[in-house]
Amino acid sequence: MVEYLPRSAWNARPPNGGPGNLTVSRVEGAVIHWPGTGSTNPIHSKAAVASALRGWQNYHMDDRGWSDIAYQVAVDQAGRAWTLRGLRTQSGANGNNDLNERYGAVLLILVTGEQPSAAMKATTRAVIADFRKLYPRGTAIRPHSAVRPDGTDCPGPAARAALARGEFTPGHSEDDEMTPAQMQELKNFIEARTQAYALWTHRQLRKDLSAVVKAYALDIKNFERQTDAADAARAAAAVWATAPKSLQTDGAPTQAEPATPDPGAEPELALPDLEPFPAVPADEATDAPQ
Repeated sequence: MVEYLPRSAWNARPPNGGPGNLTVSRVEGAVIHWPGTGSTNPIHSKAAVASALRGWQNYHMDDRGWSDIAYQVAVDQAGRAWTLRGLRTQSGANGNNDLNERYGAVLLILVTGEQPSAAMKATTRAVIADFRKLYPRGTAIRPHSAVRPDGTDCPGPAARAALARGEFTPGHSEDDEMTPAQMQELKNFIEARTQAYALWTHRQLRKDLSAVVKAYALDIKNFERQTDAADAARAAAAVWATAPKSLQTDGAPTQAEPATPDPGAEPELALPDLEPFPAVPADEATDAPQ
């Protein structure tokens, strides 16, 4: 929930009349502004912000002839929300009366070259959420440069970029953002872990495959031994059966029993060399978090 500093916090002058309240059915969204003074001197302290707001109010009322400072709410780098005209009162900042009736106006207190802080973005999101509660159809969030007929650089390149990334949209989380360096670090980590897992899987499968091949080869060898022994015994018996009687009675061999193979004996087996899996680079494989 936003805590809005009252107009008395910046010692605001009373307005000279005013355009009245916005019409709920006409509001399309909110427009983001900045002072655009060209100065690079930061406006961060509460006293400095209050002084700047009084100066802009004087300029708008005395030099431009407007009823009040042009914006509805201001948000500073510390995340403070300042009541200017207020969210219900029509602004005078968007470019013409039609635009002021269709859009609200939120002032970001940024100077040239300054990036909006996380606190500024968080408070601006909350202000936009409050704006949408008052104007349910007013969901658009646009930079001033996108609506002003005569063109403008407002609200500056940094705020426009943040707006394009959705950083002023309610529901956006700063925790979701990653710097390019963090994204590259995450990419390297994922690639290293993926290669390490693939290499481990390859080695495990090779071990399992080797065990299956050895067991199969042993079964085949045992079968061949038993089959060869039986065939040899039958062949020898057939040969001696047709031999002369003198040979059969003179030291004739008896039919030999088939030799029983040792089922525990492991035959020599030459396994085929598998294609090696691409190695994980040493620096990535060893440095990858566990």
